[in-house]
Amino acid sequence: MLAYWDSPTALPPMFNHGVSLSADGFDVVMICLAANAAGAAADPLVPGLSSTRLQIRSRQFFQRLLGPAPPRPLAAVQWAVSYFEFVIKSIAAALRTGADVYEANDLPPLLPAIVAARLRRKPVVYRAHELWSEATPNVRFAGFWRWMERSLVPKCDYVITPEENRSRIYHDELKARRPPMTIRNCPPYRPPTQSSRLHDEMRRRGRPSSTIVLYQGLIDSMRCIEEIAEASRSFDAGVVLVVMGTGFGRWAGATAALAEFERVVVLPPVPYEELAPFTASADIGVLLYRNDCRNNYYCAPNKLFEYMMMGLPVIAPNYPGMLTLVEGEGVGLCVAPDSPRAIAEAVNHLARDPEARARMRANGLRLSKARYHWATESAPLLQLYRSLARVGAAA
Repeated sequence: MLAYWDSPTALPPMFNHGVSLSADGFDVVMICLAANAAGAAADPLVPGLSSTRLQIRSRQFFQRLLGPAPPRPLAAVQWAVSYFEFVIKSIAAALRTGADVYEANDLPPLLPAIVAARLRRKPVVYRAHELWSEATPNVRFAGFWRWMERSLVPKCDYVITPEENRSRIYHDELKARRPPMTIRNCPPYRPPTQSSRLHDEMRRRGRPSSTIVLYQGLIDSMRCIEEIAEASRSFDAGVVLVVMGTGFGRWAGATAALAEFERVVVLPPVPYEELAPFTASADIGVLLYRNDCRNNYYCAPNKLFEYMMMGLPVIAPNYPGMLTLVEGEGVGLCVAPDSPRAIAEAVNHLARDPEARARMRANGLRLSKARYHWATESAPLLQLYRSLARVGAAA
């Protein structure tokens, strides 16, 4: 597995897939970036699964020379040189594994995955977690990424996406060889946790709350954080919005950026493996995406399933995939994400109707256990990889 990330666990669907493959008898090697100079060695994670961390020395050199925010032309040169180094080093690392199947997670590692696979005459799979060239309204080097998608996707043996509309785009527009497989970003199942962590924290802060609305994850304008915060001005008495996560740029200091909103409490992020008690102690989960690119319009957030698994009714955007799942399965409400009024009305409706919340909670818990968890969702994926491994071993 190749990824253009600083950690094997930075992409939960990739990591969950690696764990499943290792449990199924595969030897899995994750090739990714080294977060720092000490992280270059392979580090075992679970039996049968290891990671090889690549030091991109040109990136380190440019950062020392130019600092964290170089002028735009120099930043482009820095990125091009460091990406070229990544491609060369990841091809070499991929060839050393002697793998029977190669998998690229997102677009940047697809080129080295295809090169290594073709040199060894092995199958290559593209895990398209995003519509990469449309991940934001202003993707850096969007023209280059579009050229990469149109040139490389047809060369993949299989494409896997987390959402049906994205699968259609990869097949109809980007000319995948066969209809892509849709595997949702469901986490591994875990029973719901009984917790009062957030309510206890609110009492400790002198902010006892009857209803806690939780936003967890990336704090960013793309996730409609401004609209969610503005909606809090119209929340009923006793309803508080808790924001947990990390942000970049102007959202790096979320506490200061959201200080004007009386009903918003910002808490520091916690490690993913420690998040469940915080999630379970909320009353409503909110996740919204701005409709400014197709990647957002056809969003496929694992956060939705994390909320459901802990029994939270969900407030989500009124986009096609979200409507089918959230309102179709009776686990929450869908709203116009750019409307603070609509967000506030949905929150207040659920806050005033404990029976509706209990019904949505029961549906979410039932569906999480029966259907929307990784072991069930990934079963076709494991079957595909067993077939590909036989082909790869015979090549």
